[in-house]
Amino acid sequence: MQKIKVKGIIMKKIFFVISSSLLLLLGCSSPNEPLSKSEEYFPLEIGNKWYYNSNYSDTTSINLISEIIGKEEINSKLYYKIIEQNVQSGFLDTIFFRLSGDTLFNMRKDYNEQIIADFSLNLYDTTYWQDDMTVVQKNKDIIEFQIPFAADYGYSIAFKKGIGITNIVVNGFIYHRRILIKAEIK
Repeated sequence: MQKIKVKGIIMKKIFFVISSSLLLLLGCSSPNEPLSKSEEYFPLEIGNKWYYNSNYSDTTSINLISEIIGKEEINSKLYYKIIEQNVQSGFLDTIFFRLSGDTLFNMRKDYNEQIIADFSLNLYDTTYWQDDMTVVQKNKDIIEFQIPFAADYGYSIAFKKGIGITNIVVNGFIYHRRILIKAEIK
């Protein structure tokens, strides 16, 4: 009788060790875990830096630098905090980005969150989040969205896998463009 009781206790301990080990293995994230589409197209990691040109006469110089400097929780959501610096004026702007599934959101402190990309869309697909968003270019490395606000006003934004935002063009009353010159991605 004592032998059966000891054997039962040993079996329970073995079951506990095996099941605990399995739970630990299942709970750990693998470094080989595939990235979501949004992480592929817009790598958000502290220290990543993008250098842009938004000058119309000199299209090769860098005049805007965006850098991820940290994370911040806003309204119970975790955002990456990006500081954008205008090289000529020294003006600093803070923008917050977060990824959720295949969707990229951004916001500024006193403004509502906006969806600026849905990476699950296919070429020529349109989604109706806050505004219509249509994929106008998509290949294995690049995806570009067009978001019209009115007949002659809107913007387009392009992303390159492993790099992030490569191009932004705003059409309308005030024309603005931003072209990536180089990126430092960790």
